[in-house]
Amino acid sequence: KKGKAFMKILKNLARSMICVAAGLLLYCGSFYIKSYEQNKTAREKNQYVEQLAYAGSYAENDKAVKNPDTENNTGQSRKKSDAEKAKNNIKAEIRESFGISWEKLRKLNPQTVGWIRISGADISYPVVQGEDDEFYLKHDFERKEDLFGSIFLGHHNDAAFTDSHSFIYGHNMEGHMMFANLNQYEQPEFLEKCPQFEIVTPEKKLVYDIFSVEQAGEGGAAFEYGYDLDSPSYQRQLAALMRNSMYETGIWPDAHKPMVTLITCNSRLDEKVRMAVHGICSQEIK
Repeated sequence: KKGKAFMKILKNLARSMICVAAGLLLYCGSFYIKSYEQNKTAREKNQYVEQLAYAGSYAENDKAVKNPDTENNTGQSRKKSDAEKAKNNIKAEIRESFGISWEKLRKLNPQTVGWIRISGADISYPVVQGEDDEFYLKHDFERKEDLFGSIFLGHHNDAAFTDSHSFIYGHNMEGHMMFANLNQYEQPEFLEKCPQFEIVTPEKKLVYDIFSVEQAGEGGAAFEYGYDLDSPSYQRQLAALMRNSMYETGIWPDAHKPMVTLITCNSRLDEKVRMAVHGICSQEIK
């Protein structure tokens, strides 16, 4: 009897384990499918925005372009008040430059300030700037709630990238999305493959040479800003960033030039540690 009771217990335990395993498999499968769908949707969104940006100039894609300040439907001249003009975030901006339709991008999101590319790293995204550094952590380019967020410029930075130190943030997402590939700079071989990044604004194209790659903790030199170009403080900051680099990059930053730091999370480390890729401006094209 004891043997039969023991066998019954074993059978019940086996059934329970099978049920748990099946449930776990179902959960993992649904999680994988959900993750796959989220990545697919995010990639399609980014492809749509990129196609929109590079689809050609406003004039090429719109048959008629009229100045709303000088014409009305009857052809009579009229003039808007300064207050009305101030509300129009698109009209006063450059419509197209460097092959990008800023007008189309800003119709979708008037907070667009630029476009960032890292050739060979699968990074090509519009850059937006919010009123704080929280909104675009959870909102996409069209300002809809999205866990992938957006690539965004620090709210305290000048949108023309004239500050000595500007910050661009992006999530480290699965599927090599957003700024996930920045973590590949842990390997010197990746820097050899992708030694520069470029930022395009309506007025200019800026090229940055990567001179330091670090795992940056809070309160370090990586997050200092506000120094004047070529000032002793800025020179000390650049020197500190070079010392903190995970390896020598072979680039010595010019203290007369501004830098941009690209920041994302590193899931393998403490949540307060960030992957920081520092670039110094080496070329400006207008």
